[in-house]
Amino acid sequence: MNNRNSKPESSPPSFSLRRKDFSILVAQAELFTCEMLCQLLKQQGYNVVGRAIEMEDTLQQIRVKQPQCVILESEISGRRSVDIVQQARTDNQRTKFILYTSKPDLKLVANAMQQGFYGFLYANDSFDELYKCFQTISNGGYYYSPGFLLLLKNYGMNVMSDETKQQLNRLTSRELEILRLVAQGTTGHEIADQLHISYRTLANHKMNIAQKLELGSCRNLARYGISVKDYL
Repeated sequence: MNNRNSKPESSPPSFSLRRKDFSILVAQAELFTCEMLCQLLKQQGYNVVGRAIEMEDTLQQIRVKQPQCVILESEISGRRSVDIVQQARTDNQRTKFILYTSKPDLKLVANAMQQGFYGFLYANDSFDELYKCFQTISNGGYYYSPGFLLLLKNYGMNVMSDETKQQLNRLTSRELEILRLVAQGTTGHEIADQLHISYRTLANHKMNIAQKLELGSCRNLARYGISVKDYL
Protein backbone atom coordinates (compact mmCIF):
# COMPACT_ATOMS: atom_id res chain seq x y z
CA MET A 1 0.00 0.00 0.00
CA ASN A 2 1.12 3.56 -0.54
CA ASN A 3 1.74 4.39 3.10
CA ARG A 4 3.45 7.70 2.38
CA ASN A 5 0.12 9.20 1.33
CA SER A 6 -2.12 7.61 3.95
CA LYS A 7 -2.24 7.63 7.72
CA PRO A 8 -4.52 4.98 9.26
CA GLU A 9 -7.27 6.55 11.31
CA SER A 10 -7.87 5.18 14.77
CA SER A 11 -11.56 4.55 14.08
CA PRO A 12 -12.95 4.88 10.54
CA PRO A 13 -16.55 6.06 11.02
CA SER A 14 -18.26 3.38 8.96
CA PHE A 15 -16.19 0.46 10.25
CA SER A 16 -18.22 -1.86 12.48
CA LEU A 17 -16.09 -5.01 12.32
CA ARG A 18 -14.68 -6.20 15.66
CA ARG A 19 -11.02 -5.96 14.76
CA LYS A 20 -9.68 -8.19 17.51
CA ASP A 21 -11.95 -11.02 16.32
CA PHE A 22 -10.85 -10.75 12.67
CA SER A 23 -7.79 -12.98 12.21
CA ILE A 24 -5.37 -11.98 9.46
CA LEU A 25 -2.34 -13.59 7.82
CA VAL A 26 -0.06 -11.25 5.90
CA ALA A 27 1.77 -12.88 2.97
CA GLN A 28 4.10 -10.54 1.08
CA ALA A 29 7.16 -11.25 -1.02
CA GLU A 30 9.40 -8.69 0.71
CA LEU A 31 10.16 -9.06 4.42
CA PHE A 32 10.22 -5.32 5.09
CA THR A 33 6.80 -4.75 3.50
CA CYS A 34 5.41 -7.77 5.30
CA GLU A 35 6.67 -6.61 8.71
CA MET A 36 5.50 -3.05 8.18
CA LEU A 37 1.98 -4.10 7.20
CA CYS A 38 1.77 -6.47 10.18
CA GLN A 39 2.80 -3.71 12.58
CA LEU A 40 0.33 -1.22 11.12
CA LEU A 41 -2.53 -3.71 11.44
CA LYS A 42 -1.57 -4.64 15.00
CA GLN A 43 -1.45 -0.95 15.96
CA GLN A 44 -5.00 -0.66 14.70
CA GLY A 45 -6.14 -3.53 16.92
CA TYR A 46 -6.34 -6.32 14.34
CA ASN A 47 -5.58 -9.93 15.23
CA VAL A 48 -2.55 -10.64 13.02
CA VAL A 49 -1.96 -14.37 13.48
CA GLY A 50 1.11 -14.65 11.28
CA ARG A 51 3.24 -13.46 8.39
CA ALA A 52 4.88 -15.27 5.50
CA ILE A 53 7.19 -14.44 2.63
CA GLU A 54 7.40 -17.92 1.07
CA MET A 55 4.68 -19.89 -0.69
CA GLU A 56 5.00 -23.12 1.31
CA ASP A 57 5.08 -21.22 4.60
CA THR A 58 1.93 -19.37 3.55
CA LEU A 59 0.10 -22.61 2.80
CA GLN A 60 1.27 -24.22 6.04
CA GLN A 61 0.11 -21.29 8.15
CA ILE A 62 -3.27 -21.24 6.40
CA ARG A 63 -3.72 -24.95 7.23
CA VAL A 64 -2.66 -24.59 10.86
CA LYS A 65 -4.01 -21.16 11.84
CA GLN A 66 -7.04 -21.00 9.53
CA PRO A 67 -7.16 -17.20 9.40
CA GLN A 68 -10.33 -15.47 8.33
CA CYS A 69 -8.36 -13.36 5.86
CA VAL A 70 -5.07 -13.53 3.97
CA ILE A 71 -3.56 -10.41 2.40
CA LEU A 72 -1.71 -11.99 -0.49
CA GLU A 73 0.74 -10.38 -2.87
CA SER A 74 0.35 -11.20 -6.54
CA GLU A 75 3.56 -13.25 -6.57
CA ILE A 76 5.44 -15.00 -3.77
CA SER A 77 8.62 -17.06 -4.19
CA GLY A 78 8.27 -16.58 -7.93
CA ARG A 79 4.87 -18.33 -7.87
CA ARG A 80 1.50 -16.79 -8.69
CA SER A 81 -0.79 -16.09 -5.76
CA VAL A 82 -3.64 -17.84 -7.59
CA ASP A 83 -1.70 -21.09 -7.11
CA ILE A 84 -1.81 -20.56 -3.35
CA VAL A 85 -5.54 -19.90 -3.41
CA GLN A 86 -6.23 -23.00 -5.49
CA GLN A 87 -4.33 -25.22 -3.04
CA ALA A 88 -5.65 -23.51 0.09
CA ARG A 89 -9.29 -23.76 -0.95
CA THR A 90 -9.10 -27.55 -0.93
CA ASP A 91 -8.07 -27.52 2.76
CA ASN A 92 -9.92 -24.53 4.15
CA GLN A 93 -13.06 -22.90 2.79
CA ARG A 94 -13.21 -20.42 5.67
CA THR A 95 -10.32 -18.18 4.66
CA LYS A 96 -10.99 -15.26 2.35
CA PHE A 97 -8.20 -13.86 0.20
CA ILE A 98 -7.35 -10.26 -0.62
CA LEU A 99 -5.13 -9.70 -3.66
CA TYR A 100 -2.55 -6.94 -3.31
CA THR A 101 -0.80 -6.33 -6.60
CA SER A 102 1.84 -3.87 -7.70
CA LYS A 103 2.26 -5.52 -11.10
CA PRO A 104 -0.21 -4.58 -13.85
CA ASP A 105 -0.29 -8.12 -15.25
CA LEU A 106 -3.54 -8.59 -17.19
CA LYS A 107 -3.54 -12.38 -17.17
CA LEU A 108 -2.74 -12.58 -13.45
CA VAL A 109 -5.44 -10.05 -12.58
CA ALA A 110 -8.04 -11.84 -14.71
CA ASN A 111 -7.16 -15.21 -13.16
CA ALA A 112 -7.37 -13.78 -9.66
CA MET A 113 -10.84 -12.40 -10.35
CA GLN A 114 -11.97 -15.89 -11.26
CA GLN A 115 -10.08 -17.96 -8.68
CA GLY A 116 -11.72 -17.05 -5.41
CA PHE A 117 -10.34 -13.72 -4.21
CA TYR A 118 -12.79 -11.51 -2.32
CA GLY A 119 -10.82 -8.27 -2.22
CA PHE A 120 -8.68 -6.52 -4.82
CA LEU A 121 -6.19 -3.76 -4.01
CA TYR A 122 -3.57 -1.98 -6.12
CA ALA A 123 -0.24 -0.59 -4.95
CA ASN A 124 -1.26 3.07 -5.14
CA ASP A 125 -4.33 2.63 -2.91
CA SER A 126 -4.41 4.34 0.47
CA PHE A 127 -4.28 2.25 3.63
CA ASP A 128 -7.91 3.11 4.36
CA GLU A 129 -8.95 1.01 1.35
CA LEU A 130 -7.75 -2.06 3.22
CA TYR A 131 -10.08 -1.26 6.12
CA LYS A 132 -13.01 -0.86 3.75
CA CYS A 133 -12.05 -4.14 2.13
CA PHE A 134 -12.09 -5.96 5.51
CA GLN A 135 -15.57 -4.62 6.24
CA THR A 136 -16.95 -5.68 2.87
CA ILE A 137 -15.55 -9.19 2.71
CA SER A 138 -16.46 -9.91 6.34
CA ASN A 139 -20.08 -9.26 5.32
CA GLY A 140 -19.79 -11.69 2.39
CA GLY A 141 -19.19 -9.15 -0.35
CA TYR A 142 -16.44 -8.44 -2.88
CA TYR A 143 -14.32 -5.31 -2.71
CA TYR A 144 -12.60 -3.58 -5.63
CA SER A 145 -10.52 -0.56 -4.66
CA PRO A 146 -10.46 2.62 -6.80
CA GLY A 147 -6.87 1.87 -7.82
CA PHE A 148 -7.77 -1.65 -8.91
CA LEU A 149 -10.82 -0.46 -10.86
CA LEU A 150 -8.63 2.10 -12.64
CA LEU A 151 -6.20 -0.68 -13.52
CA LEU A 152 -9.06 -2.66 -15.06
CA LYS A 153 -10.29 0.40 -16.94
CA ASN A 154 -6.83 0.91 -18.44
CA TYR A 155 -7.01 -2.66 -19.71
CA GLY A 156 -10.47 -2.09 -21.14
CA MET A 157 -11.89 -4.62 -18.67
CA ASN A 158 -14.91 -4.54 -16.41
CA VAL A 159 -15.41 -6.13 -13.01
CA MET A 160 -16.64 -9.68 -13.41
CA SER A 161 -20.30 -10.01 -12.47
CA ASP A 162 -21.29 -12.36 -9.66
CA GLU A 163 -23.23 -14.46 -12.20
CA THR A 164 -20.18 -14.90 -14.43
CA LYS A 165 -18.00 -15.69 -11.41
CA GLN A 166 -20.43 -18.40 -10.30
CA GLN A 167 -20.58 -19.84 -13.81
CA LEU A 168 -16.81 -20.06 -14.25
CA ASN A 169 -16.35 -21.49 -10.76
CA ARG A 170 -18.29 -24.55 -11.92
CA LEU A 171 -15.49 -25.45 -14.33
CA THR A 172 -12.34 -27.40 -13.61
CA SER A 173 -8.91 -25.97 -14.50
CA ARG A 174 -8.79 -28.21 -17.59
CA GLU A 175 -12.25 -27.07 -18.69
CA LEU A 176 -11.24 -23.43 -18.25
CA GLU A 177 -8.15 -24.06 -20.35
CA ILE A 178 -10.25 -25.62 -23.11
CA LEU A 179 -12.74 -22.74 -23.02
CA ARG A 180 -9.86 -20.26 -23.31
CA LEU A 181 -8.47 -22.06 -26.36
CA VAL A 182 -11.92 -22.21 -27.95
CA ALA A 183 -12.30 -18.46 -27.40
CA GLN A 184 -8.96 -17.92 -29.14
CA GLY A 185 -10.28 -19.69 -32.23
CA THR A 186 -8.12 -22.80 -31.81
CA THR A 187 -9.54 -25.75 -33.73
CA GLY A 188 -10.64 -28.95 -32.01
CA HIS A 189 -7.76 -31.01 -33.41
CA GLU A 190 -5.26 -28.30 -32.43
CA ILE A 191 -6.63 -28.23 -28.87
CA ALA A 192 -6.45 -32.01 -28.60
CA ASP A 193 -2.85 -32.03 -29.82
CA GLN A 194 -1.84 -29.16 -27.55
CA LEU A 195 -3.36 -30.78 -24.45
CA HIS A 196 -2.21 -34.29 -25.42
CA ILE A 197 -5.73 -35.74 -25.27
CA SER A 198 -7.85 -37.58 -27.82
CA TYR A 199 -10.43 -35.77 -29.90
CA ARG A 200 -13.16 -37.85 -28.22
CA THR A 201 -11.95 -36.79 -24.77
CA LEU A 202 -12.02 -33.18 -25.95
CA ALA A 203 -15.59 -33.62 -27.19
CA ASN A 204 -16.60 -34.96 -23.77
CA HIS A 205 -14.97 -31.97 -22.07
CA LYS A 206 -16.82 -29.58 -24.37
CA MET A 207 -20.12 -31.28 -23.65
CA ASN A 208 -19.50 -31.05 -19.89
CA ILE A 209 -18.60 -27.38 -20.18
CA ALA A 210 -21.76 -26.61 -22.16
CA GLN A 211 -23.88 -28.45 -19.59
CA LYS A 212 -22.28 -26.70 -16.59
CA LEU A 213 -22.72 -23.30 -18.21
CA GLU A 214 -26.24 -24.17 -19.39
CA LEU A 215 -25.40 -23.16 -22.96
CA GLY A 216 -27.69 -25.70 -24.57
CA SER A 217 -25.13 -26.80 -27.16
CA CYS A 218 -21.38 -27.01 -27.69
CA ARG A 219 -21.92 -24.70 -30.67
CA ASN A 220 -22.35 -21.84 -28.21
CA LEU A 221 -18.99 -22.38 -26.51
CA ALA A 222 -17.04 -20.03 -28.78
CA ARG A 223 -19.47 -17.14 -28.36
CA TYR A 224 -19.54 -17.56 -24.58
CA GLY A 225 -15.76 -17.96 -24.40
CA ILE A 226 -15.21 -14.72 -26.32
CA SER A 227 -17.57 -12.87 -23.94
CA VAL A 228 -15.51 -13.92 -20.89
CA LYS A 229 -12.05 -14.24 -22.47
CA ASP A 230 -10.57 -11.51 -20.24
CA TYR A 231 -11.17 -13.75 -17.21
CA LEU A 232 -9.79 -17.03 -18.61
